[in-house]
Amino acid sequence: MIRTLIALLLICHVGGASSHDGRPVYLEVNQLSETEYELAWRLPPTIEPMNLPGIHLEGTCDENKKLSSTTGLLGKRLYQCVDQDVPQQIKLSFPRTNPSLSSIVRIQRSGFPTRFLHAGPGETLINMPPSIKNNSLFSEYAKLGVEHIIGGYDHLLFLLCVIWLAFTFKRILLAVTGFTVAHSITLGLAALGVISPAIEPTEALIALSIIFVAAELARQNRASLSWRYPVAVSSVFGLLHGLGFASVLQEIGLPSNDTLMALFAFNVGVEAGQLLFIAGLILLLRGVQKASADKYDLSGPSSQRLSGYVAGIFATFWFFERLATFG
Repeated sequence: MIRTLIALLLICHVGGASSHDGRPVYLEVNQLSETEYELAWRLPPTIEPMNLPGIHLEGTCDENKKLSSTTGLLGKRLYQCVDQDVPQQIKLSFPRTNPSLSSIVRIQRSGFPTRFLHAGPGETLINMPPSIKNNSLFSEYAKLGVEHIIGGYDHLLFLLCVIWLAFTFKRILLAVTGFTVAHSITLGLAALGVISPAIEPTEALIALSIIFVAAELARQNRASLSWRYPVAVSSVFGLLHGLGFASVLQEIGLPSNDTLMALFAFNVGVEAGQLLFIAGLILLLRGVQKASADKYDLSGPSSQRLSGYVAGIFATFWFFERLATFG
């Protein structure tokens, strides 16, 4: 029974999903004059080429011209919006199916501070509010960070394996802290352009990091460095996972005037989502322990070996899937 529960726990987090299918659509609306607006967008590569959406600004707005930079996943259009009293909307029209992606919208109106909006998965009609709030950048990039870590199945699976490897409270605390510090360093360096890792090899190596920890769980060699010092594993591979987080920001972009604030907010969101995951995991495991009247040892060799095999299967699939993307 306990083995089934553990397998289901892992499958719920990783079953059949690619790690970054939820990368958002990034939209910008810039007011160039009293009536002229520029609409720009960046689409994630997870959208199929035959399902690229049409993106338009609506609300008494007429398309002036499509700029030459509109190619594939990137695009720009100029609009004339004569009646400023009519609310403006951004409309996304997918020709086939709605992939239920979130959107983050940067709005710059003349005479107002920049505003950031977050539209939830599946929203294809985004209302642009008339009022502008100064704190929107932090809250929207923090939401994006939470969304990314909760939907980042590879990062969560690695964290789950490390927790299983550490298991006691003190060791888990050290391992998670090491992971947090390490990925914060590389996230900052990559997002600020100090280092520029290639996305495809980075994500393949992230899958390999999960295979490594899963193999440690399956082998049950408790004399190894990984078993004795899980913080070393989480810290070393945390540097790699930070590059994966940075790839998301490279795709959606950081505001040029508030780069550090947006980066900080995104990282705060990642940590908040990570803590939510750990708290939910602890509650679930305690529930399993109580339901079994403490008959099952979740830190025992059989439970850990099973979790290692299940995690290793998914990570191996991701690894070869990502190898296939190499150009």
